[in-house]
Amino acid sequence: MKAFQLQVLEHSVWAERADAQTRTTLDIPVYRGSLMDRSGRLLAVSVGQPSLFADGMHVTDPKGTAEKLASILSEPVQELEGRLRTRKRFIWIRRNLSDAQALECRRARLPGVYLTTEYRRFYPLGDSAGQVLGFTGEDGAGLEGVERAYDGLLRQAVRKVGGFRDGGRHRMWLDTVPPPVAEERYGLKLTLDARIQSLCERHLEEAVREQEASAAEMVVLDARSFEVVAMANWPPFDPNRYASSSPGEWRNRAIADLFEPGSAFKVFLVAAALDAGRVRGNERIFCENGDFRLARHTIHDVHPHGWLTLSEVLKYSSNIGAAKLAMEVGSETYHRYIREFGFGSRTGIDLPGEGAGLVRSWDAWRPVDLASCAFGQSLAVTTLQLTCAVGAIANGGLMGVPRVAGEAVAPDGRTLKRFGGHPWRRVVTRETAERIREMMQAVTEQGGTGTQAVPAGYPVAGKTGTAQVLDPETGTYSNERYTAVFTGFVPADDPRIVMTVVVHDPRKSIYGGVAAAPVFRKVAASALPHLGVLPRRDPPSPTAAVRRAAAPTAPAATSSPPAYASRNASEALLPNLCGRTLKSALKELSALGVTARFQGSGLVVEQDPPAGTVLRDASEVRLVLEDLS
Repeated sequence: MKAFQLQVLEHSVWAERADAQTRTTLDIPVYRGSLMDRSGRLLAVSVGQPSLFADGMHVTDPKGTAEKLASILSEPVQELEGRLRTRKRFIWIRRNLSDAQALECRRARLPGVYLTTEYRRFYPLGDSAGQVLGFTGEDGAGLEGVERAYDGLLRQAVRKVGGFRDGGRHRMWLDTVPPPVAEERYGLKLTLDARIQSLCERHLEEAVREQEASAAEMVVLDARSFEVVAMANWPPFDPNRYASSSPGEWRNRAIADLFEPGSAFKVFLVAAALDAGRVRGNERIFCENGDFRLARHTIHDVHPHGWLTLSEVLKYSSNIGAAKLAMEVGSETYHRYIREFGFGSRTGIDLPGEGAGLVRSWDAWRPVDLASCAFGQSLAVTTLQLTCAVGAIANGGLMGVPRVAGEAVAPDGRTLKRFGGHPWRRVVTRETAERIREMMQAVTEQGGTGTQAVPAGYPVAGKTGTAQVLDPETGTYSNERYTAVFTGFVPADDPRIVMTVVVHDPRKSIYGGVAAAPVFRKVAASALPHLGVLPRRDPPSPTAAVRRAAAPTAPAATSSPPAYASRNASEALLPNLCGRTLKSALKELSALGVTARFQGSGLVVEQDPPAGTVLRDASEVRLVLEDLS
């Protein structure tokens, strides 16, 4: 009867008691997801780190335990002993131990002292994109940058699993079920390109040191999607050492700090004037030969000019021309276009701490305020705002929302969610954007202020800016502090990237075309080939050899000129060279006036290419022809 009672009548009661004694629930860490650039290169990763804690109820000898721990951890004995005597069930002794310290603690076998594994954030690229990535605190919560913006995605709750335990409350695992391990849940692939980010940071630092500047920022956007390809700040910030850094170093100045853009803002004035129909494209403005009196103020140009077209107002960056154009547009209309281009409001980027800029209401503008807004003073913008506004010109008049998050990914690399999808909005017509693009390209051509921004083989559309900095103590513009700006896009006729470079307080040269434009050129020259946009060759011109070959007699007007006399001589010959013999190639070179001879298994060039050049096959001959063209 007793067996029947226990096994049948009271079965559920005793089964529940047995489960309570043998089964347990364990918390398995789900550590913070990794951050990667657009190519999958790790930017932030969680690494297991040993930490030390104590159970005060199980510490049998607080004084002896404290003495042993003090020698390992290099901490005062009295402080450790005081913590161990509290009799609390959980006491942190030291977090983030070194591997050597963890090994010594394990060997010491101190009663009531235990090791556990915490996951600490590590940033493999150091200070690269430090302000953009941000950092996490001791408890793994995101505190700045991407880490804070996407904390809910990256930081997952612990995973609870069932397990067994013995009479000593030790965990047990069945042979058929391996013990669970900590795992990563979701990672985040960013739109950043680590290589282009590094380029920006390196060339920004060069500019700051060369110009003896105080700081600099740079933003690179994909012209077609408004994805942030790079966002650089100088001085840099290493999130691995955030505890020893100040909040000023953490701040992402490219989205938070405001500055007056100077003449770079003239682009949006001309766009407003054309789009609103207030002026015609071929209209000329008299620029007063360098001095223009407006009320009690005098507006100056760096170089005096008389009559200038709209394009020339941008090309030569005339303040007087811009001021007169702003009066044609009017305060209300100009203010409306300023706001349409996104100034005075946040761009909506998925990062914390973005500034909205500063644009005063148009009905408070005096005539001098309207004039100063025309050349980028008495208002303030962020580097990102300026880049997005120029991006709208590059994108045919359409404004997008910038973002740094590309997609959420599973630990096995599967895409779980793609970010973006924000609606685009039209700022100006495509026709207006195209005309502004042509004017901006003229800025970087001969005679313009932005010639130092042009990398070999790529046409650039851009605008320089040089703005005096307002002295907060006197309330007037300083004659010693300036902000140098260059903003634009490249290639000009088929934009791939939009970039803005801002250099604060340059000492050697205050001008955007000298202090900021070279950074644009250097980054573009390396970034575009990396993105698959190859440089274009200049239009071929006749070489001396071609001119000599064509010189003896001019062909009759009714006959076609020989191929070798064409400006595109190599283009006509190269298709015929593939697979040809060296003997045939020798004839082609002779037709171009290049003297060559056989030597062994190749041809030796005697003139035009460096004498003594040995050509071993038709492909090398092809290279010579390309050089000649």
